[in-house]
Amino acid sequence: MKRIITNIVMMACAAVLMNSCHKTPAEKKEGIPMTIQASVIAPATTKTIYDYTDDKTLEGFWDSYEAITVVSFGQNGITAVDEFVSTGEAGRKKAEFSGTWNGNEGDKIICLYPSVDTYAGNSIFDGVREGSPTIYMRSLSTASGALQHDDTGSISDVDLMLGEVKVSGDVAHVYLEHQLAVFRIEVTLRNFPYEAPPGSPFDQARINSIRIKCIDPDSEEEEEWGVNGDPVFVRFSGIDVTTESYTGKPFTIERGPLDYYLLDSGNNSDLTLMDEDVVEKTFFVPVRFDKDLEEGYELCLQFGGNYYDDEDERRNSVTVFPGCDMRKTITSKLPLENGKVYGFRVTI
Repeated sequence: MKRIITNIVMMACAAVLMNSCHKTPAEKKEGIPMTIQASVIAPATTKTIYDYTDDKTLEGFWDSYEAITVVSFGQNGITAVDEFVSTGEAGRKKAEFSGTWNGNEGDKIICLYPSVDTYAGNSIFDGVREGSPTIYMRSLSTASGALQHDDTGSISDVDLMLGEVKVSGDVAHVYLEHQLAVFRIEVTLRNFPYEAPPGSPFDQARINSIRIKCIDPDSEEEEEWGVNGDPVFVRFSGIDVTTESYTGKPFTIERGPLDYYLLDSGNNSDLTLMDEDVVEKTFFVPVRFDKDLEEGYELCLQFGGNYYDDEDERRNSVTVFPGCDMRKTITSKLPLENGKVYGFRVTI
């Protein structure tokens, strides 16, 4: 399937101001006001109100308030960080952003989404400041918060995208590319009890978390963390932002399990058998990766949560409940591509 991208056109509304003569004190650089026209390219794609489509993509539209971060950098690192914002009707196909560009002539320019001035962007990005030679991207779990069942919008804030601006005359273009895929996980709960059997340490157990990881049975690597801790999934990465080192592609710093919560707050959970005989929920989980799921790998979908400890008289957490480590052996290579949705079904 085609890579999903968004086309953003930036149009400068003023010319670059020249520096004053070297014999006079240098004037403070004035930024250039810009209008950024953005639209979602058909057939569908990237922006932040989502519908799940039959062709396994997430169709997107612009929300009522949107922001992007424009990063300029030169030989020694970042020279300017500017925010551009857009407001309008939710669900629109096009958006106009406004802001002021403060970079230097000759700089490379890239765009980050979500904006670093939003909660999600601030949770994901680090090193986005003047002088920094590297931008870092953290795990998406903090930025996403709890994943709501049957709600594609629960991942809208963490639609991590990067793009390089190409300037032609007084018009600039940026093609934003997804830096994640989405796992659509359909969960059927049949055998996990609300009240544990007599003698079980897991009384009043509630599932409220999921861990996604991959295992290579042929690997002798014993580390759980670090760049060799997982053959596929990425927790922490970076992108070089100097003109000499910039490649446009993130590099992996740490692989490892991806952990997410599956509820709003407190001890309640959408995945708990109470009066129902069967509970069925679907979760959309963002994942970052730098390799494919190779034949022979084990994909692990592990469910944890909390339970009541009678001895301590409090609720304790569990990363993986017994019987909730759902593993699937990959029988033929499954290529992973950013911007795509991959479906999995599990029964607990």
